[in-house]
Amino acid sequence: MNTVLDDNKKLCLNSGEIIAMSKSMNMMFEPMDLAAASPATVSRCGMIYMEPSSMGWKPLYQSWKKTLPSTFHDEDIAEVDMLFNWIVDPALKYLRHNCKEISPTQD
Repeated sequence: MNTVLDDNKKLCLNSGEIIAMSKSMNMMFEPMDLAAASPATVSRCGMIYMEPSSMGWKPLYQSWKKTLPSTFHDEDIAEVDMLFNWIVDPALKYLRHNCKEISPTQD
């Protein structure tokens, strides 16, 4: 796996076959966990692991808020902040206690 993550972008298979990726190709990972990953693999992917329980929804919201168009004024953003802070936690509590998720999610 590490060879495909290096600059030469060559995937070496167990069979001995080598598959070269073109310059325009990228590889994306969505690992369930990093139990089998070596430190070299983690560093090549540029991963940062954080416990989901230490994140919550607020960092995602803060990141999204930065993408709002410039037509939003400070008072508009303050109103959006108030609405998110008022409704998201109760909505998540309701979801966790009263609904069944087809695909489990983190807050």
